[in-house]
Amino acid sequence: METLTSWRRQGAERRAKERAKERAKAVSDGIDVQIEEESRNLKRQINILLIGNNDTEASTVIKQMKFTHCGGYTHDELAYFRLIIWKSLLENSRNIVQVLRAFDLEPTNHANKAKCEYIMNHRTDTNNPEFSFLPEFAQAVQDLWADEIITELLECPSDLSFDDDAAYFFIQAQRIAAEEYVPSTEDVLRAADHRTASVTETYFNFGQLSIRISQVKHQQNVQWKWIHHFEGVTSIIFCASLSDYDQEVIGEDQQTLLAESLSIFKSVVNSRWFLRTSIILLLTGIDKFKAKLDKVPLDKYFPEYMGGADVSKGAKYILWRFMQVNRARLHVYPHITQDPDPSTIRLIFTCVKETILQNALKDSGILE
Repeated sequence: METLTSWRRQGAERRAKERAKERAKAVSDGIDVQIEEESRNLKRQINILLIGNNDTEASTVIKQMKFTHCGGYTHDELAYFRLIIWKSLLENSRNIVQVLRAFDLEPTNHANKAKCEYIMNHRTDTNNPEFSFLPEFAQAVQDLWADEIITELLECPSDLSFDDDAAYFFIQAQRIAAEEYVPSTEDVLRAADHRTASVTETYFNFGQLSIRISQVKHQQNVQWKWIHHFEGVTSIIFCASLSDYDQEVIGEDQQTLLAESLSIFKSVVNSRWFLRTSIILLLTGIDKFKAKLDKVPLDKYFPEYMGGADVSKGAKYILWRFMQVNRARLHVYPHITQDPDPSTIRLIFTCVKETILQNALKDSGILE
């Protein structure tokens, strides 16, 4: 009797083991199928949408990708950037003189007064491909920027109207004005690219991924009429600058650029066109945000904020404001940085690949 019972027990154990093996094999086969599907997905073109109301920050993402994954820029492309850097230097130097005059201020160094006149009266054809600076002009710009009066202007950053990276180019004026000047990687990354095309596309490969990034230039009040054309993109890179919390939208006295970013983000993250899309939220300008927070209180624009001039609390609060509007519960990958850099690009591709896998698992029924 005991022997019969023992045989039955052993038979039950063998059958249990066989069933366990069958289940394990089924799981393994399912994983193999999923991996194969994943591989096919990776070989397809991946579409990414790059948006935000700060076109300069968005363009920096593209530039970083060009340098890290496309071999950089051609000679003709660098010649284009040289021209826009020169134009920017000219325009920003004149803006400084105009602001000085608007506030009835004069340079501390008496010699720089004449240089202000020289900068304003300097005439050159910036549309001519052969356009370049005279060394005297570059020296005048550099001397004016070094004047002590500029420190006073910088105490009121909201009143200055020039590109965020203008200071970098002012300091580098002599090098940039050289006849043989070729923009460096840093120059290109800092240059404000003001091309007028509403949508620009960039193609490149990253491992097995074939990437197409569509950057949509910000157009106030009309940005979302075309949004459905990007239905089903794998990921959206959304750029917003932390330091824009006090910058007013042109023509909108009661709205700041950061508040506008929050409004745009809310529309994107809750859109029916992006239910399978992940959002990569890039909050840039942390260094500028830190420098500004002591002088321009964040609670002036967000009265419920109670963190004072603490940079970490301020950045986390703004991030919280963005995350709060995600009613659709999309996957949002936030990243706080100064400017988009190689680590930002690695984060983007990690998020994109994770999104592809998540969508494939949902399609197979493994994830709901």
